[in-house]
Amino acid sequence: MNFNRISTLKPPVLAAFMLLFAAQTVQAAELPATLMWADRTALSLPISGQIQDVYVCAGQTVPSGSLLVSLDARRLDARLAEARAGVKALERKHAEAQREAKRADELYARTVLSNVELEKAHIEQQKTEGEYQQALARLKLAEVERGYTQLKAPYDARILQVMARTGESISASMQAPTLVEVALANTVDAVAILKPNELRMLNQVLKSGVPLTIDVEGQRVVATVVGLESWRDGDYRLVVRAQAPAPEDWLAGMRAKVITP
Repeated sequence: MNFNRISTLKPPVLAAFMLLFAAQTVQAAELPATLMWADRTALSLPISGQIQDVYVCAGQTVPSGSLLVSLDARRLDARLAEARAGVKALERKHAEAQREAKRADELYARTVLSNVELEKAHIEQQKTEGEYQQALARLKLAEVERGYTQLKAPYDARILQVMARTGESISASMQAPTLVEVALANTVDAVAILKPNELRMLNQVLKSGVPLTIDVEGQRVVATVVGLESWRDGDYRLVVRAQAPAPEDWLAGMRAKVITP
């Protein structure tokens, strides 16, 4: 390298060159890691009931919103129909009470109606309004509860385990049981355990937010840091997630390397 030529460079150019040279002389760190499923999640339903259908099995990949499990919804369908009927029955009464209150205001303004009669009209209107809003609230609650009879994928998901069985009764009175366990589809996490001195050496790299690399037997995918937390015996747990779709044969438990710039 011609250092005499370097010395003739202008200060901004020289500074940029030296930064580039320094970056090239820093060797990338290779951290032993283990692949893990990304965002592993246990899914359940917040109501009790009997499982009617199970639509998935372990190993499948499903898009967000896919139906996974459904409960027998006949009881809740009946409650929903009852709530809708209650709203419909009060709609005419509610509208009539509003018209009567408006008419009472007009008559009172023309001094045709007494204070007592005006007050009675408004009391009836407020009472009917309260009944109507209660009916609407019961309808909304019935719709929400009806929605709880279907368990859907919260994101594009890999099905890890299916605990639900058709015909099985579940109870959510204490703690809702796990029905399906899922993880993010098409990606994995690589977990590396760092000693405090290793973390200190990598601190600037991690703070900079530059992409890292996950390597599994020579196959490499760009990754970003998604977690850094204290671990056992004073160590730290570094979690990086593949940005691009991970190879299909990358499975949880496989040995990997996290490579820093």
